[in-house]
Amino acid sequence: MENNNKTTRAKKTNKTYSSKFLKKNTLKRRGDKSIYVRPEYHEKLTRIVKIIGAGEIPLYAYLDNILKHHFEVHSQEILEEYNKNNKPIL
Repeated sequence: MENNNKTTRAKKTNKTYSSKFLKKNTLKRRGDKSIYVRPEYHEKLTRIVKIIGAGEIPLYAYLDNILKHHFEVHSQEILEEYNKNNKPIL
């Protein structure tokens, strides 16, 4: 049933996966920060960018789009947990 809700939400926005995540963004170049991901995730991400994205978007831009979406969807939950765990000292 959870999967059905996700599918329904995606249909309501009328956006395909590609239009959400495999699009150019405002990053001019990759940043100076490194992140480490599991080798199997790196392989999957690279394949998605090459096949679905037709090699027109760099991996760093794809990851940036995924993270942007994650923070948009989960911002309230993140803020609630952050505030719960970050109490003022005075």
